[in-house]
Amino acid sequence: MVFIISSGLVLVALGAWLIYTYFLSPLASIPNAGFLAPVSRLLWEFPVEYQGRITLELPKLHKRLGPLVRIGPNQVSFYSLDIYKKVHAPNSPFAKDPRVYSQFVQDGHPALFSITDPKEHAQRRRHMGIVFNRSKVPALTDMMVGTIDSWVKYLASVSAKGPVDLGPTCRALESDIVSKFAFGNAIGAVKSLHLGKEVAVIKENDIKSSKMPVYTNFPILVGLWHYLADWIFKVTGLVLSSVTSSQQFDQWADSQLLAVKDTEKAPSLSFLKVMSEERIPEQSALSEAKEMLGPGTDTTSATLAHILYALSLNQTFQEDLVSDLQAAGWSVDMSALESIPRLVASVKEGIRWTGAAAAMLPRIVPQGGYLLAGKHLPGGTMISSSPIWYLRDETAFPDPERYRPSRWLVQENTEATSLRDDYYVPFSKGASTCVGIHFAYLELFLSLSQLLKRYSIHPVKSSRVTALDHEAILPPRREWVAAVPIDRLEVMLLER
Repeated sequence: MVFIISSGLVLVALGAWLIYTYFLSPLASIPNAGFLAPVSRLLWEFPVEYQGRITLELPKLHKRLGPLVRIGPNQVSFYSLDIYKKVHAPNSPFAKDPRVYSQFVQDGHPALFSITDPKEHAQRRRHMGIVFNRSKVPALTDMMVGTIDSWVKYLASVSAKGPVDLGPTCRALESDIVSKFAFGNAIGAVKSLHLGKEVAVIKENDIKSSKMPVYTNFPILVGLWHYLADWIFKVTGLVLSSVTSSQQFDQWADSQLLAVKDTEKAPSLSFLKVMSEERIPEQSALSEAKEMLGPGTDTTSATLAHILYALSLNQTFQEDLVSDLQAAGWSVDMSALESIPRLVASVKEGIRWTGAAAAMLPRIVPQGGYLLAGKHLPGGTMISSSPIWYLRDETAFPDPERYRPSRWLVQENTEATSLRDDYYVPFSKGASTCVGIHFAYLELFLSLSQLLKRYSIHPVKSSRVTALDHEAILPPRREWVAAVPIDRLEVMLLER
C-alpha cells in the first residue's frame, strides 16, 4: 500500500512538473525546438549535436519559429543580430556560463577563452594585448615568413606526387606558426608530415571536438575517462594513445617553459617569454599557450584550406590576385598586404565562407531577467547563438554557400555593404572579440600570398569546373567547436 501511494505521489509530482514545464514556465511561450526540448535538451539534441549538425539544424528552426527557440528546460537559442550585439556588448550583463567554459580549462588554470569573471577577463586581455594588438603583430612577420617558407618547400615534394590534401597540410603549417609564437619553438608539425605522419596531439583536436557535446553535457564522464585511463595503466601497463599524446605534449610544453627561464637559451620572441615579464602567473601563461594550439589552430588552418580549394576552382580571380601581389612586389609588410583589395577580399570571404569557429557561445541571463525579442527571459536562463549563423545570413550575404570575394570589393557606403559589415562577426563582438584577430589575418595574408608566389592552384578534377570563374560551393562538413569537412579538400599545385 505504501508503495502504491508513493508511486502515485511520484506520478502526480511528475505530472505537475510537466504541466508547469510545458504550459506555466516563463519559457513556455517560446517555440520548442522539439517536443522533448522542455523536458531535456539532451533528449532531442544530443544525437544531432554528436553528429556535428546542431549549428546546421538550429538556423532552420529559427527560420521557421523565430529569433528565440527553446532548446532545453532552461535554455534558449537565439538568432538575431540585435540580441547578439546586446549579449556581447562591452560591459554586457550576460556572463559566460561556467558550466560549459570550465570544460576548456587547461590544467586547472583558466585561459582567456575559459575565464568567466568579466574583470579577470578584461585584465587578462590587457596583458595579452602587448603581443596581440594591431601595432604589435607585425613584429611576428619574420617568424611567420620563415615558417611558411619551410612549408612551401615541403609542398614541392608533396605536389610532385599528385594531389595535395589541404586539411592536414594547412593544419601543420598553422600548428608550427602558432607553437613557434606561443612557445618560441615550433612543434614540428611540417617536419612530421615530411616523415609521413601527423603530430598526434594536433590530429586528435578533431576527435576532441566531436566529443565536446559529451563533455559539456556530462562533465562527470571526463573524470571517469581519466580514472579509467589511469586504472588501465596501473593494471596492465598499457597507456591509451590519446592520453600518451597529451602527456607528451604536456612534457614538451613544460620544457618550453623551462627554456624561457634560461636567459641565455631563451628564444628571442615568444608569448611565454613576453608573458613571463608581465603580471600573469607562469602556469596561466602556459595554459594560454597550450590553448592556442587547440581551436585557434583548427579554425585558421581550415580557413586557409578552404580559400585554396576555392581559388583552385576560380582561375580568373586567382590570376587577378597573383597580378596584384606581383604589382606589390610580393610584399610581406602587413600594411601593404592590407592595401591589396583582392587579397583582403579573398581572406575575408574565406573567413566568412568557411565559418570555422562554429561553437555556440552560451551566456547566462542576468538576475532579474531580460527582455529579448519581446519575450521576458528569467534570470539564470542559458542563451546561446553561433557566430557563423550571421556569416551565412541570406539577406546580408546572398548565396551564402558560395565563395564570392567580389562581395568585399564593393566599397560604396550602401545599405547592402552596411548590412554585410554588420553581420561579419567571425571573431565575435565586444569583450568577446577574439584576441588573435590580427594574428589570424596576418597568418592568412602571408600564407596565401607566399604560396601563390610559387604555385598556381588547380582542381583535381577539372571536369567539375565549367568556367574559369567558377564559384566554389561550401563542401559538406560537421560542426563542433570547429567545423570539419567530411571529405578531403584536394588540389593540384603547379610551380610557376
